[in-house]
Amino acid sequence: MRWGTFLCTTVIVALIILYEWPKMKQNPKKDKMAFLSLLLMGLVLSMFNIQQMSGPTAWIVTFFKPFGEFMEK
Repeated sequence: MRWGTFLCTTVIVALIILYEWPKMKQNPKKDKMAFLSLLLMGLVLSMFNIQQMSGPTAWIVTFFKPFGEFMEK
């Protein structure tokens, strides 16, 4: 995890919230929660090095490999 990238992303998310929140006060609670959840998901994803991670198929193969070996016996 690159801390510099994460901290920059955190600052950007905070600035977006500070800039947009006065405009969001008139919106319903669902819209506010969607806004915050999307920003927080982006913040969480910034902690991972997505370009270097293997895809979901590699995760499935890793997860089910022991079951396949067990079933062959």
